Amino acid sequence: MSNIQKTIKDLIYFYIKENYKKYLTDNELQLIPEDNIRTVIETLYTEKKDHLRQFIKDSLKIMMKENYPGDQTVNNLTLNIFSDDDLCKNRLYLEIKIHQEKLANGKVNYSELL
Repeated sequence: MSNIQKTIKDLIYFYIKENYKKYLTDNELQLIPEDNIRTVIETLYTEKKDHLRQFIKDSLKIMMKENYPGDQTVNNLTLNIFSDDDLCKNRLYLEIKIHQEKLANGKVNYSELL
């Protein structure tokens, strides 16, 4: 995996974690009930997908400065990442489910999550 791909992956994980935490706070929840996880993901994914792409592009411009590869390259990389919405949503579901199970058991290693 190239350096830029790893950075994009890290930015996506950061973005997802922050939006997950915000959802919990906004809805005064400790965890998303398991039978609601897919519905929450469907809503947030649809609402945030374009914003996430812009967040990645803006963040890379700031982080990489003169080494930024250009919007076209970044657009192509994110297009590839988001080409299968069902795969992305299923991955989110599994990551959130695992995260919440770890929270419920008192064991959380954030470096392995989302």
